[in-house]
Amino acid sequence: MSYRVNAAAITQARQVIKGTERAARVAQFRTVNRVTKKLRTEASKLIRDQVRLKKEYVDRHLKITKTASLENPSSVITARYRPTRLMRFGGKQLSRQARRAAGDPIRAIAPGRKQAGVSVHVSRQGSRKKMRKAFLLPLNKGNGFGVFVRTGEGRNSVEHLYGPSVNQVFRTSMKDLEPSVRRELQAEFKRQFAFARQQETKR
Repeated sequence: MSYRVNAAAITQARQVIKGTERAARVAQFRTVNRVTKKLRTEASKLIRDQVRLKKEYVDRHLKITKTASLENPSSVITARYRPTRLMRFGGKQLSRQARRAAGDPIRAIAPGRKQAGVSVHVSRQGSRKKMRKAFLLPLNKGNGFGVFVRTGEGRNSVEHLYGPSVNQVFRTSMKDLEPSVRRELQAEFKRQFAFARQQETKR
């Protein structure tokens, strides 16, 4: 009697290992992309919980600029670095009575009243702040109004005021989100790996 020993069983085991490796790689980049989308949604909400910015504005300046792939399982969320116009934080023109004042229809100041500063509401937890020396000016190209203060006596001696950028608040928010991101990655990878491994068995 003779008994032949060959590598057939080993080859089969190698295929199983390769299939497991493929499943892990697929699960990895799918996990990153799923969690990134969820993170962007959560970050947008957390930013708006901290500062009084509209959802449309935050979402427009908080974007997924790189998605994960099989070759590079990493993604990037980019927030706008440029400071936010202070006017976006609920800027309102204040006025006071002045008997002979002509008013200003552009800034919704009625006749018999004159400008008396601007109020803004930056922090979601804080109260509205009155800036008595500030005033509104229309911006170029029909971009609404900006909040300005005078820096000198000349006509152009004014400074446009800004609040925190989306990026500034995003960086602060990420400190609170990092623990949940790690948990989400682990849980999502388990789900994605189980699905990808199941798909590999059908190959």
